[in-house]
Amino acid sequence: MGNGPSLGSQTEPAPWLDKNGNPIDWYAGKQWDSDIGDAKKALADLEKHYPGATSYEVVGFFFWQGEKDAGNPGHAAKYEENLVRFIKALRKEFNAPNAKFVLATIGESVKGGTGPGAPVLEAHLAVDGATGKYPEFKGNVATIYANPLAQGGSGNGHYGGKAEVYMDVGEAMGQAMIGLLKGS
Repeated sequence: MGNGPSLGSQTEPAPWLDKNGNPIDWYAGKQWDSDIGDAKKALADLEKHYPGATSYEVVGFFFWQGEKDAGNPGHAAKYEENLVRFIKALRKEFNAPNAKFVLATIGESVKGGTGPGAPVLEAHLAVDGATGKYPEFKGNVATIYANPLAQGGSGNGHYGGKAEVYMDVGEAMGQAMIGLLKGS
């Protein structure tokens, strides 16, 4: 609106202060700005990270998140809508419209469960390209149901510090990505 300067993809930080009057280094969108900025910085300096590499192509994304949103009924209620937007925004941000997207559900959420974690699990399952409800994600999005791999742990408790949980979920996500890439 108006003819003012464009902020581009950066979000203008708010002048928030803590109870002692010190500036809070947080604003809505900060994690997006930081994570996307870090990834783009690494890609811009590809030679440093991958000696001899001269180009790259973003062919996929991995995502295992939802714990904090599950703990907030308001966030959980909007999770599916936001997740769909997130997948599309990542692809747009990295100019990778055909990039595959693999996500894992939070391990403590059980199919058929209740509470604020239920809408987050339902959202994760809704975007699955094989069984979900979004035709545009068929063949390019896969959801891993992490509950059987979580060994009774939760993301909030870092799955009891069990490396095996992270390895099992990571392997399942990797296998799903291979399946998506072979299907393209």
